[in-house]
Amino acid sequence: MRRKAITIRSFWMLLGMLLAQTVAAQQAPQYSQYIFNELVINPAYAGSKEILNINATYRNQWTGLEGAPTTQSISVDGPTSNPRLGWGAHIINDVLGAQRQSGVYADVSVRIATSHFSKLALGISAGAVQYVLDGTKLQAGSSLPDVAVPEGMESQILPDAKIGVFFNTERFYAGFTAASLIPYKTGNLLVVTPRRQYFLSTGYMFDLGHTIRLKPSILLKEDFKSPTNVDLNAFLLLHERFWVGASYRTALPMFTNLEMKQLGKRDAVALMAQVYATPRLRVGYAYDISLSRLNNYSSHEVSVGYSFFKKQHGRILTPRNL
Repeated sequence: MRRKAITIRSFWMLLGMLLAQTVAAQQAPQYSQYIFNELVINPAYAGSKEILNINATYRNQWTGLEGAPTTQSISVDGPTSNPRLGWGAHIINDVLGAQRQSGVYADVSVRIATSHFSKLALGISAGAVQYVLDGTKLQAGSSLPDVAVPEGMESQILPDAKIGVFFNTERFYAGFTAASLIPYKTGNLLVVTPRRQYFLSTGYMFDLGHTIRLKPSILLKEDFKSPTNVDLNAFLLLHERFWVGASYRTALPMFTNLEMKQLGKRDAVALMAQVYATPRLRVGYAYDISLSRLNNYSSHEVSVGYSFFKKQHGRILTPRNL
């Protein structure tokens, strides 16, 4: 069946709803299960588990809403023969109506042992992003052409980079990332001029018993021109095999004067579960519920991860749960 074209009006209405749900300046795709793969946020995370890992994610946001965002990503990271170096790479494809944003990145991290149980890593990610606008999916609703809308498909490729810091022990971690470091200006529909973004994450693992662990964490997303996005997460790890938890996503006026009644439109809750089908293979699912006027549309996110174990000093290295 032929996909319905999106009118100019509905396109901008959808864009407006998207900005009401998230930070207006946020170009980074939305994820709920980033807590299991922070490489998509922080390049210093590359190689932190000290084994080779592959992760793939598919997200369908606001299912049933015409032109709603869909996001796909795949990442790989691992150590090198030099214990101080980690490497990674990831691909992201994000579609919103007639717009598509596809990026390819390479990640490198340098890890320094600060004690017997802790490490500090510095990372950098560099890549390129292709922005595409398909004018055939936009209809002006008039026989007269709209000069602002391309008649066919237009694309532009631009560089991108981010840097990060990641500190972790066996139970605690904290990371900081500065993204969209390469500035450029544009005034067309194809590319929205990005603002520099900053991500701060931290979490801790508590033992609640022999078979139960609790992992609370927080993620702050800031650009100093829009409300601060805040993710509050809590997960239980059962028998070292099952993860269950939830995330509450909201916005706070830390560096803006926006009224709190407007910030309530950004709230959402995500329910998540992840299971190790085998010691190497994990499968995860997230169900997002918007607490705004988009509460009639749910979001679904599926992730798959695979780890390649290796032996060191006669023992098998397995993924760390932190």
